[in-house]
Amino acid sequence: MKLFQSKRGEALTIIVIIVIIILFLTWVVSVNSRECRNNSQCDNGFYCGSDFACHQIPTIEKTIVKNNLILPSFIIAIAIIIGAIIMKSRFPFRIRIEPRENKAEMPRHDPSQRMKMP
Repeated sequence: MKLFQSKRGEALTIIVIIVIIILFLTWVVSVNSRECRNNSQCDNGFYCGSDFACHQIPTIEKTIVKNNLILPSFIIAIAIIIGAIIMKSRFPFRIRIEPRENKAEMPRHDPSQRMKMP
């Protein structure tokens, strides 16, 4: 191989090796500069974040809301009872259908008679 026998090949090889060494050293420095790798390496009340630093665990205050639903349940119960009374007695919505008095009765259809075709 002529590439490795010339001075250009040697210079190219040296440059590639130097770049590889620089990349390896920056990786080693970044790995060693981490404050933590898991939560056990942090103090009590702290956690290891995604930036590999210990952060304090935030305290979340819970707001407890107590709902008093007795009054709405009484209103719904009374509405159901009133609805049942209305449905049972049909009061005041009693519908009275009175027969109409027709002045002239309409002729009834006799099925035995057929229509004549013109």
